[in-house]
Amino acid sequence: MIALAFSLYTVARWVAARPLFAIRALTVQGVDGQPLAHVNSQQVGQACVPRLRGTFFTTDLEQARGIFEAMPWVRRASIRREWPNRLVVALEEHHALARWNDEGGNRFVNIQGEAFAAPGEAKLGATLPLLSGPDGSEKDVAKRYTDLLALFAKIDKTPRMVALSPRQAWTVRLSDGLAIEVGREQPASPVAARLERFVANYGNTVGKMGSRVEAVDLRYPNGFAAKVSGVRPPAPAKQDKPAKKARPARSSA
Repeated sequence: MIALAFSLYTVARWVAARPLFAIRALTVQGVDGQPLAHVNSQQVGQACVPRLRGTFFTTDLEQARGIFEAMPWVRRASIRREWPNRLVVALEEHHALARWNDEGGNRFVNIQGEAFAAPGEAKLGATLPLLSGPDGSEKDVAKRYTDLLALFAKIDKTPRMVALSPRQAWTVRLSDGLAIEVGREQPASPVAARLERFVANYGNTVGKMGSRVEAVDLRYPNGFAAKVSGVRPPAPAKQDKPAKKARPARSSA
């Protein structure tokens, strides 16, 4: 019986590997029927189809999934067989939230806070804000950015740059060019509280000064400082120099 089972298994594998069961069709679609914005059939044909191995029965679907997920803009792929010779591939694309540590538009962070590479997207990158931070901080920076979108909407402003330094200090730049030095998280003065205080007092302070304000510094427990264009701090008052003592006259013999 063991020999018979092994023989049947061997025959089945041999039949399954015959060209008769070769994969002859590939359907690529978006998850839940969503249209694909960045992946097309030409890209799939060039990047994925030549790397697929096996027949309808022998193709390793897990390996095939990895091939599709290696494509730019593909976040997740699922594959199923459809009799008699078709593979159906459902792709979930990345939805870019912002550029990530890249001025040129080659790296992005998606709405889930995951970094991904998509070279050659400078045109798209120019329309997106810039987020930056140490490796592994993508989720934190993306979350901070989405929170700031809602916060600054209260004063009709939009953050265009949010940065987290290696020392964990936050910096924000708004669409009107205003730079905001937020600083590090402090138990007595959390970052979120400082930003909310600034927005709450914006109309009575910076908002009245217009475009003359270049930057604000929120690293104070009970307020903030503003750098105003064309205004310099007064120079220290000059002190009168003490009068020189008169030298005694010399007498000549």
